[in-house]
Amino acid sequence: MTITRINPGIILLLLASILLTPNMAAADSIVLKNGDTLTGKVLSGSRTELVIDTALAGRVAVKWTSVAQVTSTAVLRVTLADGRVIDGTLAVADGRVTMQGAGGGATVIELLSLQGIGSTSSSGPAWSGAMNLGSDFSRGNSETWALAVYSAATRKGPRDRLGLAGAFQRSVEGVGADAVTTARASRGSARYDHDLRGPLYGFGFGEAANDPLQLLDLRTVVGAGAGMHLVNTGVTQLNAYGGLSYARDSYTDTTTIIPGTPGTTVTAGKSGRIILQKSGTPPSVVRTSLSREVVEVLVGQDLYRQLSDTVSLTESLQVAPAVNDFKDYRVTFDLSVSAQLSGW
Repeated sequence: MTITRINPGIILLLLASILLTPNMAAADSIVLKNGDTLTGKVLSGSRTELVIDTALAGRVAVKWTSVAQVTSTAVLRVTLADGRVIDGTLAVADGRVTMQGAGGGATVIELLSLQGIGSTSSSGPAWSGAMNLGSDFSRGNSETWALAVYSAATRKGPRDRLGLAGAFQRSVEGVGADAVTTARASRGSARYDHDLRGPLYGFGFGEAANDPLQLLDLRTVVGAGAGMHLVNTGVTQLNAYGGLSYARDSYTDTTTIIPGTPGTTVTAGKSGRIILQKSGTPPSVVRTSLSREVVEVLVGQDLYRQLSDTVSLTESLQVAPAVNDFKDYRVTFDLSVSAQLSGW
């Protein structure tokens, strides 16, 4: 009987190759035309670029014009401009983009007809959202208290998007009989976007706002229109849109002001709200019998930018002049930067 001794180093090398091979095979790879190779996980794509998450460089967006070859292992979902959805593994070779289906057939994808590339990990659109809560309390020569709440939730599908948002702000200076409310406002909105063809999309929205200190009982706005995705990639989306809206503002009928020292109490006649005036000598009666109803022209833009794996920027600007008088207009501007500190 012959006993062959095997070098322990060879055994360790074989074990390491067995353990590492599946991980290496499971990684997606993008070969660029300059010879560089990116290895990681393909996340998404558009008609202009492909986004891959790499271990060393993080999330990288690569222009299709720079791609020579792509090999993916995970099943991705391709949505075309005509509404078709194709699931399979992505491959690029010799300038052709193909999706390899589970049945073995390959479908050639024209970039001009590509609506987007995404994951098939969920069976349907998923909700995502966040809530920001800020409060401030100071005590010394004077006492102040402030509360600000902002929340947003988004449900995004292959061709549509539903967004909900709400905000509340309140600030009080002083305590007891000397307390003065310097801010109290709330706002809520809902918007639905649906891709039509190519970069074009349609939208509809509704808003409601309340600001007692401005004697505004309720403002409601509904509208619809169409827009265009000027930039629509895995890390950046820039949109421009236009449309029409109908706005109705309902103000307090009559406000009776009781003269006195700073800290005067203001009683809103119809709504019964209590408003505290900080200082000054007001007139005895302020008449605000106004209900504003107007059709508006909507012009706006919004931007979403993924600055890094954990930091994102959102910005929107909307101008809404009245159809019958452009000097009567509303302007809304929102800007936020969010940083993800942990997995949740």
